[in-house]
Amino acid sequence: MNTLHLSHHLGPHVTPAGYSVHMENFDVVQALARTALTGSAEAIAKQISRLAERLAESGDSREAKSLRSLLSRSEKRQAIEPIDFIRASVGEAASIQKLGTRTPLPVDRDTGAPLCEVVFPANQMRGPVLSDTATTAYESLLDEWRHQERLYDAGLPISRSLLIYGPPGTGKTSLAMKIAAQLGRPAVIARLDGLISSLLGTTARNLGALFDFCNSYDTVLILDEFDAVAKIRDDSNEVGEIKRVVNALLQNLDKRTPFGLTIAITNHEQLLDTAIWRRFEHQIFLGLPSLPDRTLIAESQLVHLPDPRPLAKAIGWATEGHSGADVKTLSLSSIKTWVLTDRSDVSQMEALRRALNATGLRLGDGLKAQLQLPDAVLASVLNEGPLHLGPNELGVIFDRDRRTVARWLQSTTS
Repeated sequence: MNTLHLSHHLGPHVTPAGYSVHMENFDVVQALARTALTGSAEAIAKQISRLAERLAESGDSREAKSLRSLLSRSEKRQAIEPIDFIRASVGEAASIQKLGTRTPLPVDRDTGAPLCEVVFPANQMRGPVLSDTATTAYESLLDEWRHQERLYDAGLPISRSLLIYGPPGTGKTSLAMKIAAQLGRPAVIARLDGLISSLLGTTARNLGALFDFCNSYDTVLILDEFDAVAKIRDDSNEVGEIKRVVNALLQNLDKRTPFGLTIAITNHEQLLDTAIWRRFEHQIFLGLPSLPDRTLIAESQLVHLPDPRPLAKAIGWATEGHSGADVKTLSLSSIKTWVLTDRSDVSQMEALRRALNATGLRLGDGLKAQLQLPDAVLASVLNEGPLHLGPNELGVIFDRDRRTVARWLQSTTS
């Protein structure tokens, strides 16, 4: 091993006999390795593995074997305890702790109300249907976390902050939970509007307690209703205290940078000032879904049908200008209506009409009028334009044979 290199890190002295510094201080290196392995940093484990290789190459096989034994025990422990929370080491040795149902969560000191909830997302959970742009941003973030060792080796940090914004019902919270599931980390969810007290000093204290808790564990922190703190800036009273709260939020965001991923969610991104935007390295906009995306969302809810595609297309057509949440609600209501009625008397299209009435989904006057058309005329409408349902698909949703549908289409075009 390079004695000069080690002397820079472990001590300036080399014995006259050439006995290298790293041998004299190996007990310190071993202790540091043991402490580092109580964390969850794969990059640290890799560097320890490299140190073991260097020791082996220099003939210090016993020490190399000891380091490799530490690595092996750490890997076995993590395999046995896959959902352990790993405390971050800051200034002192860290210890592995499970976060279970009895683990105390941070609470408001005055009311005793919890400041957050902890969720362990399932790996197979579904996220929202994303646009191409949102998919690119989503995959970019995950790619960094999946290959963080390569970035660390190149001296590059991974992104640790994400802002998800867009209209209500577009799947922002679902996406945040999906990211936590993909990263294999529990989600700590806090609604900022619930943290805000009429006493702004209490708000700053609650923010500090929340972040201190999250910075102690390897988690994904999800800050829902993130614009709530920005909203209080419109209050003309207590201007100094309002600035203090906003500054507390910004400072806590900065302090969290070394620990884990922070995801903020807002429906009102226009309320956030530039100082807050700058804190988020990744940003994903979730807008209202397009017709193909609405069709995919509907199809995912209609799995009980032998052929869900035709009805999914009709629901996608009927929900123009609506959110993904609206599409899901209408899809589930349609399938339940169809299942709970005599299917021989009620077609899928009639079930869709009834579901629209039951859910109270607001439709434009033109679309309302079209849905009230006789089946033969409505079939022609659905056969034309971007939807372009074919005779077989129309037969499925209107519960008619192909000949009948063909006759409908011919009579409306003649």
